Amino acid sequence: MYLTQLCLNRMDRLAMKALSDAYRLHQTVMKGFLPYKDVARVLFRVEPEMGNGSALVLVQSTLEPDWEMLKNDNRWVTAAQVKAFVPMFKRGYSLRFRLRANPVVTREGKRYGLIRDESLLEWLSKKEQKLGARFKSMTVIDEGYITGNKQNKNSQHHLNLKIARFEGMLEVIEPVAFSETVADGIGPAKAFGCGLLSLAKA
Repeated sequence: MYLTQLCLNRMDRLAMKALSDAYRLHQTVMKGFLPYKDVARVLFRVEPEMGNGSALVLVQSTLEPDWEMLKNDNRWVTAAQVKAFVPMFKRGYSLRFRLRANPVVTREGKRYGLIRDESLLEWLSKKEQKLGARFKSMTVIDEGYITGNKQNKNSQHHLNLKIARFEGMLEVIEPVAFSETVADGIGPAKAFGCGLLSLAKA
């Protein structure tokens, strides 16, 4: 897999538009994969504000991206650093994690965003067995909503997604299942900056 750090000039007008519209940001990220006919899962996340006028977007992909066209067409993309990595996990590994997710509950076929902190924590905790991991500690930060507008010839679709950021410690219980979790992401709205699970040694 490949992990990219895209650095954006947050003060640029076009960068502001991309960062404030989930559809536009998705299109921006996918420009790194234009050479490919079929693109497998691409996950990305906007990191908490850096405080120096820049925004950092992490991109995880199974295919190696080519960011030259993106940088040439969008001068507000100031840097793109790519590294290859092969995630390998063993049972009992303890890791720090960060996840930006779209925590929802489905009622009568419709998805509703969760709001209360205890509901958010419970949403992720319930996924432990499927994820192949056990959460040893966890905090959550309610990040409100992300929005976007998609204009087609005959219609316009408005996107409004509830977002929360989870951080803490986890233990790997089932390495195969956990490897699949890292590759596939967690929860819905993966095309719009949700689901990327970042890990670091404890």
